[in-house]
Amino acid sequence: MNAAIYVRVSTEQQAEKGYSLDTQLDACRKYALELGATDIVEFVDDGYSGEFIDRPALTSLREKLKNKLFQVVIAYAPDRLARKTIHLLIISEEISKAGALRKFASVNFESTSEGELMYKFQGIVAEYEKEKIKERTMRGKRGKASKGLVISNAKPFGYSFDSAKSTYVINESDAKIIKMIFDFIVKEKIGTALICKELNARGIPSPRAKKAWIISSVHRIITNSLYKGVIYSMKYRYEKVGLTKRKRSLRPESEWIPISVPAIIDEATWQAAQKQLQANKNSAKRNLKYDYLLNGIVICAKCGRAMIISHSGCKNFISYYTCLSHKSSAYLYSGQKPCNARQIPTKILDDYVFNYLFELCYNPVQIEDYFRTAPPKEYMLKQKIALDQMVRTEKELLHQKQILLRWFQQQILTEDETEIELKSIHTQLAEIAHLRTAYTAELTIATLPPSISEITAIIRQNFDKETFSTDDKKNALRAVVAQVVVERIDDTRGRGSRPEINVQLKLK
Repeated sequence: MNAAIYVRVSTEQQAEKGYSLDTQLDACRKYALELGATDIVEFVDDGYSGEFIDRPALTSLREKLKNKLFQVVIAYAPDRLARKTIHLLIISEEISKAGALRKFASVNFESTSEGELMYKFQGIVAEYEKEKIKERTMRGKRGKASKGLVISNAKPFGYSFDSAKSTYVINESDAKIIKMIFDFIVKEKIGTALICKELNARGIPSPRAKKAWIISSVHRIITNSLYKGVIYSMKYRYEKVGLTKRKRSLRPESEWIPISVPAIIDEATWQAAQKQLQANKNSAKRNLKYDYLLNGIVICAKCGRAMIISHSGCKNFISYYTCLSHKSSAYLYSGQKPCNARQIPTKILDDYVFNYLFELCYNPVQIEDYFRTAPPKEYMLKQKIALDQMVRTEKELLHQKQILLRWFQQQILTEDETEIELKSIHTQLAEIAHLRTAYTAELTIATLPPSISEITAIIRQNFDKETFSTDDKKNALRAVVAQVVVERIDDTRGRGSRPEINVQLKLK
């Protein structure tokens, strides 16, 4: 007899008594031998929640069941197969269609209507237990926070964790750096970018042992209330939306639980830092007097980063499209080497792209030239793999929907049970449909050459005019062009030089 053993433990249940993988495997192996199994294949999902049916080992088992490779499928208990009644019933039906027996090492269900009712009831109990575990865990966390105890160690920079007292203890060496950062912004009134530059210049190690300080790290430190002696528990609500994905949302402030910890800086200093951050932000806002046609859609062909506007000179300044790595504080003060792409005068690139499309309007034969940027092969492959997974998931959900409706007609499920499960399936199908549309459209654009007639029509619609104002030019370009990938290829230098550029256009 060929037997399949399925065992599972989720991350929340690693320490649960009686549910370790070894315990399940030992019990299932012993039971398989008692049933007379001669060939045993084991399927193990380590760290996967039973709330979702799409699990690697379970999926592999279900695929092999289609080929009728097993005479019996053994799990330790029903909730190891699934936590939801609908999933338990689907798996059981697939086992039955494969001509195999469904067995559990810890409990036995008779092959009668009463036995199947008890099996379904076990699924309901498993769902109830799952919710009870969640509620009990949350109640424990809330109770711990209400006593002023830190729930878990987030390893914040500047502190060590005292597990015996469930609180943070100041790390004096790191605390000196924290105080230095607050002194920089409060006393010297310099921004986060210059703070990064100063810290890196002094060779001060960054949090998490990264190579260099970055702006986001400094900003997080300045805005973290932890350093003035208070952290908030129950600030966020986390919802599991997939095997490895969680959705975070902010709770109402009335639900936050403040926890006192040793302060590194005082309240007045922390508040002053917040005001200075806002002042720096306000002073950094620029009201550009000039409207550049392609600003925001120019991409560096060398490194793939955005190109932003920069200026040289004072009164008669010249504006350029410059790779972000040359101007962004995140790169400038982080110690990373900037891209070696040369800057390109905005007027030259703006005029080139506009005139090129204007000429295409009246010379459509030139449209046959390939000017759409093709995505890298690796990127396209990842997109196709993701799309294939969506198709498989959608097929599985539609299959579940058919089973649900059939079970409702057979009165296996109640109206309320069916409605709840259908609502969940429809929500997932809607999300997948939205993603599939986006992925399919992107792959189609990337792999199929655009229709010459379509390109001609859209260009003529926007460029077939005798005169253009600056706004008209900008609107026409934005209606047609999604990205401008550009590189300067000449070696000339100094004033009077005539830049040569290589341009690729990605149309919408």
